[in-house]
Amino acid sequence: MARLGWLRRLGSRAATALLLSTLVVASTLVVASPAAAAEGTRFRSAVSGDGGVVASVSPLAAAAGLEILDAGGNAIDAAAATIFAVGVVRPELCGIGGGGFLLYRGADGTAAALDFREESPAAHEHSGGVPEGGRYQSDTGHNRVGVPGVVAGIAAALKRFGTMKLSDVIGPAEDLARNGFPVSPDLSLGISNHADRMKLFPETAETFLVGGSRPYLPGEILVLSDYADSLALIAQGGPRAFYRGSIAAAIAADMEASGTYEGDRGFMALADLHAYKAVWRAPLIGTYRGHDVITMPPPTSGGVATLEMLNLLEGYDLAGMGHSSADHLHYVTETQKMAFADREAYLGDPDHVSIPVEMLTSKTYAAQRRAEITSEAKDSYPAGGEAEDPSAPVAAVPGQTTHVSVIDAAGNAVSVTCSVEVEFGSAVIAPGTGFVLNSQLDDFGAEGTPNAPAGNKRPRSSMSPTIVVHDDRPLLVTGAAGGSLIIAGVVQAIINVVDFDLDIAHALDAERVEASCPPALCVEWPRLAPTELIELADRGHPVNFAYCAFDLQWAGPSDCDEEYHPWPQLQAAGITDEGRVEAVSDPRGEWGSAAQN
Repeated sequence: MARLGWLRRLGSRAATALLLSTLVVASTLVVASPAAAAEGTRFRSAVSGDGGVVASVSPLAAAAGLEILDAGGNAIDAAAATIFAVGVVRPELCGIGGGGFLLYRGADGTAAALDFREESPAAHEHSGGVPEGGRYQSDTGHNRVGVPGVVAGIAAALKRFGTMKLSDVIGPAEDLARNGFPVSPDLSLGISNHADRMKLFPETAETFLVGGSRPYLPGEILVLSDYADSLALIAQGGPRAFYRGSIAAAIAADMEASGTYEGDRGFMALADLHAYKAVWRAPLIGTYRGHDVITMPPPTSGGVATLEMLNLLEGYDLAGMGHSSADHLHYVTETQKMAFADREAYLGDPDHVSIPVEMLTSKTYAAQRRAEITSEAKDSYPAGGEAEDPSAPVAAVPGQTTHVSVIDAAGNAVSVTCSVEVEFGSAVIAPGTGFVLNSQLDDFGAEGTPNAPAGNKRPRSSMSPTIVVHDDRPLLVTGAAGGSLIIAGVVQAIINVVDFDLDIAHALDAERVEASCPPALCVEWPRLAPTELIELADRGHPVNFAYCAFDLQWAGPSDCDEEYHPWPQLQAAGITDEGRVEAVSDPRGEWGSAAQN
């Protein structure tokens, strides 16, 4: 059937009425009952085994984690190996030039949160704008690069909770980089989409373009010798090799020599690399309908916003409303708008600004704010507490990130999210190093806000590694890729498991809604009952049937799949009531889950 994007130009009520009549005669579409989530056409069952499990976007990376579990490693060891391997085989998402957040929950109940977010150089200046009338994306170039945190973070996690050496967990990634690996369809597409950016920097073009000119095709073998050499140096010399050795020297020299085009000036110096440290922070622990929810504190906004949304939703009988009903979707979107208003007003780097975390994540605060939500949609909500001005809706910004969830045979669980910001980060590779440097400095906000740019500051993130515990077992170990879309994706996975009793595979497969998708509510609509879509429109939700058309422009009927928007992409693991350990990858991305047998 033809695409229905043109319906966006009509009023919401008229559009949904036309959609209803279209769906009635469209026998090829999957239509859901509002009582339960409909299984999508890409549904994947979870993998399970008698040992541990690894969930990742890459089968090669998951195999690296499984190799470590088979060798006797624990969940931390396996997560470390998987993250290093993802950085090689999916370098557009993560790598040792990026940063992230790790959440650990031991079988003994120990919980810990590790912040290895990138940090701005001391001399950082916020350089906005896009050179040459938009030819280059604003996230390109040396002046977008924050001090990478992956190496320091993984080393810190291994030291505290791991059982293996850094060299052991780097081994599989180094082998992949040195011997080569088949390029996945998504990596090939990413290279193609960013080839023009890569050609700005000779080292990057030589690394990812055949002959420095054309993208690798799916299935072609990509060898990353320089990346392998960098991993070998880290395996031998530890974090010092990265932050004080030849790798640091190469990064600093490239920053000093930068200037490929006007405005491409690097700020990072050796002193910034020398000073970087991963930071252990107290995890945020809340409850939702008798379940413990363990998540990340600032500088990511993900944990605070997740707990705030869950606290708000706890006041509604979602199960009684029915999955995919207008009521269910309405309250999910309204609570997201409210949490995002507080996110914009309060959240930033806790080492630089005071954040009322206790207030924002309290049940009392949620009860007070819940009174502002009615059965009718609102454009936005003012931030709570002492904030003076209402917060306008925040446009969704899909980002390129990766998430890994691991549970080992003993029941230890790890949820870790890693990113270089957009695909291929800054597009800069320091000569001889082989890995892409991040563009995370673009995550800073406007001057005068808690997330304003400053030297030696960590930009706010949306990464949301989360572990839901019930009856002393990790029921759901999850997180996502997808920029600001991550938060709503994680919350919807949690309520799918807790409120609607879905297994983790159906919880990730279920259709999603996203409130921060101006000028309308974005819906993966083909699995929703038409009557529910009409009800949403009647409540004042301007429904956007093109969930994945964030720029509201389509090139044609093949560029968008309304049933599955590509972001956010979640990974999940969990232990069932029967004691079975499972893992599943989001059907919106490539499959990369593996189980130990």
